[in-house]
Amino acid sequence: MLQVRRGFTLVELLVVVFILAVLIAILLPTLNKARERAMRVKMESESRSVTGQAVAAIDRAVEQAAMVHAHPLAEIHSLSAEITLTPRLSVGTDQPESIYEARFAAKLQASRSSSDGGEEEIQLPLPPQVISLGDLVVNVNGRPSDALTMRDGKLLWQGAMPADVPVDFDVTYTAMGRGLYALQTPPSKILDHFQIKLTAKGSDVRMLELSMQPTSLVRGSGQTVYNWDYKRLLFGRPIALDVLGIAPIDRLGELSWLGPLSVVAFGLILGLVSRAYRLEQFDRWMLVLVLGTFTSAFPLMYFAQGFIPLTYAMIAAAVIVLVVIGMRAKSIIGLPLTIGGVVMPAGAIMALTLVAAIRPNLQGMILTILSLGLFIAAMMLAPRIHVRGGMLPGAPAAA
Repeated sequence: MLQVRRGFTLVELLVVVFILAVLIAILLPTLNKARERAMRVKMESESRSVTGQAVAAIDRAVEQAAMVHAHPLAEIHSLSAEITLTPRLSVGTDQPESIYEARFAAKLQASRSSSDGGEEEIQLPLPPQVISLGDLVVNVNGRPSDALTMRDGKLLWQGAMPADVPVDFDVTYTAMGRGLYALQTPPSKILDHFQIKLTAKGSDVRMLELSMQPTSLVRGSGQTVYNWDYKRLLFGRPIALDVLGIAPIDRLGELSWLGPLSVVAFGLILGLVSRAYRLEQFDRWMLVLVLGTFTSAFPLMYFAQGFIPLTYAMIAAAVIVLVVIGMRAKSIIGLPLTIGGVVMPAGAIMALTLVAAIRPNLQGMILTILSLGLFIAAMMLAPRIHVRGGMLPGAPAAA
């Protein structure tokens, strides 16, 4: 009488890993495309609405042109600003939308451009499509000033300025906005000094083509710092940043190929552990359940980040998946082997995959670490694997 082993064969392992890797490779790009399609439709609708509003605004402007007197623009000599952009998701809306918080602190020096002694204007940069503007403080030569107004999406200071004497302005505010963040060099003949320090928290940003190039770039822990430092600047194109590129909803885009790779790596670890310890209870169906549960962590993170912050979404999804895998594996192969051979490798592979997804600049190093970890695991388990016997070849054992 023959007794057939209940474990899985090498062919079964490869088939399961291949199927799950293909599924996750198809699913994540499909989710991205569906979201991008919905966003594109929404933007087209908003564009038509904005166009209609713009036409109406032009008509009103023509009617009121005789009544509106624009003050001449003051001449800016220098501008030094620090800007911090932090991606957010809207709260309480029907659908969470990508927005950002812009903290702005600037010092500028200006002088009167006209000789008639009238009031002058200074245009201060604001994010496009401003949702809110708070913590607004403007000091003129050290004294608070409330001579501020908003017109055509710009923050304007209006007031009289002394002749031939530069005036120092200190401006700080916190604004919420959406869309492209554009920062234009102030209107002037020649800027003696133009210095901008922009910190993008959370991740890198996507700078639009033909934007004025930064003089330095530093990537740190959880943020990227851009610096523009120009002396005697005559002309500079506007600095345009795609802030949506650092929104939490977009930071798992690299999982479209990292996800399948992590499934393959975890499947190889399960195969090595199963053969080394001859886990007869760990059959093909258990393999499907464990690998399938591991694979489901990534779509779960993708959907969860739309409702909770990305960090919490990743931690919650990973913990849920690892607990489910651990509880099921413990009932079959015991606690020590479950922790050392299943849960710990799954957690390590998942952590490396997520770090590589949200930190593209570290992908090369992380993939090297993952490959080295697989080789180390194979070397540690190799002495326990015999040429004959074990689980993977699938050879039946005689009773």
